[in-house]
Amino acid sequence: MTDPLPDYYRAAVVPEQLRAGLCALCRTPTPTDGSEFCSKCSNAPYRPDAAGFTSYAIDSAPSGNDMHRYKDSPPGPQALDGVRLLLEHGLAHLGCAEALAGTGLDAVAVIPSRTHHVPGTPSPLQRLCSRTLPQDLPTVGLSPTPGSTSNRRVRADAFDIDDCRSPSHVLIIDDTWVSGATMLSAVWGIRDRGVERVSVLALDRWLNRKYSLTVDFIRRVNLAHAWRRPQDVCPFTPDGECPQ
Repeated sequence: MTDPLPDYYRAAVVPEQLRAGLCALCRTPTPTDGSEFCSKCSNAPYRPDAAGFTSYAIDSAPSGNDMHRYKDSPPGPQALDGVRLLLEHGLAHLGCAEALAGTGLDAVAVIPSRTHHVPGTPSPLQRLCSRTLPQDLPTVGLSPTPGSTSNRRVRADAFDIDDCRSPSHVLIIDDTWVSGATMLSAVWGIRDRGVERVSVLALDRWLNRKYSLTVDFIRRVNLAHAWRRPQDVCPFTPDGECPQ
């Protein structure tokens, strides 16, 4: 990453003493009932082999606002630059996803908009990825199935998926992980088509302050002055250290 991210971006990595109560997959605050995963991740038919989150986005905060403004027409310049830098940082750690999954990447799939999908028109994220992804990395096309909406249900048939029997490891990219239903649905659909390894990269893990657990988590990290810069950590590991 050559350009600095704005200071208000927060890495989705916190010290070990603050990770208690976070889902081991999606890093969201969950009830401390001894479960390793939140209910959505726990009940998913397939979980990704590697999961990366380049930052936390907090609703109604500048980090959260950028995830809306980069999709405006025209996009907010600062928001677009921030999202581009998050994507570049995540892609700089593709080797970490490969190490965790135990095999090299040979294809990528970019999540399309499910609420504003226009056939034949790329989404803001797809346009950004087309300019940023390695040109030699094949793409697995995704499009929402008719009637598919972001209703927070994990479904194998949420997307029409191009033939992807030949790749052995596909990376799915989305801009924001909210409930996880969109990304987990894509993982399910691609795995059902015979792909052995599926990893995910979310540019933001959304933190909604209407939930008391989330408010408490943000408060504890603030009090500990424990937020880190996204560019200083590996997005694919909870401790921010690149896998060996």
